[in-house]
Amino acid sequence: MTTSFEMREVRDERRALHWSTTSEEFGDIRVRYPADIRPSTGTGARAEGSAIPTTLMISWSVFEDKPRLTGARLWIDGQEVQTRRNRWAVRKTRRALRITYEGTEYRCTAISRKRYVLTRPGLAITATDSGIGPKRRRLRVQIDGSAQPLDVSLAVLFSGVNRSHLTLGGAFRAACSTVFNLLADNAARS
Repeated sequence: MTTSFEMREVRDERRALHWSTTSEEFGDIRVRYPADIRPSTGTGARAEGSAIPTTLMISWSVFEDKPRLTGARLWIDGQEVQTRRNRWAVRKTRRALRITYEGTEYRCTAISRKRYVLTRPGLAITATDSGIGPKRRRLRVQIDGSAQPLDVSLAVLFSGVNRSHLTLGGAFRAACSTVFNLLADNAARS
């Protein structure tokens, strides 16, 4: 069974971005980044909705609003979940973020900079970010297989996360950017 829906990017009164949509099957769905985190322990992204469980990813991200995968912590309905990835791998499939929750193994694999897929046995959810500018950005979510609300919540959560580390080029750019920003910061303090 294949279904799909499209999310639009909106900015709220506190300048936080979020993706928002209403799906026939899964009700209202929202992804907020940066998410309100109390106490402030970094930056986060939160996926929530009327028929999906709340998922939250928190990490340090000094230079942007989206949490990074490095050192990230993931919660599903308030329960912390173990994530892992091979940051030294060359192939995309080996660099994938692996999540194990209640005996089910999920993988979030980057297809390109603006496209990723969340998989588990019998299911693939592909999300594609398109458009430029605040009023034209869209996130198209295509579900191939029988999806549960948790599957959709995890899949849309990663639209609010910096996934660049899942690609080799993105990881290289992120490393260079971090080094140059730290050098510039140290030079400015001198």
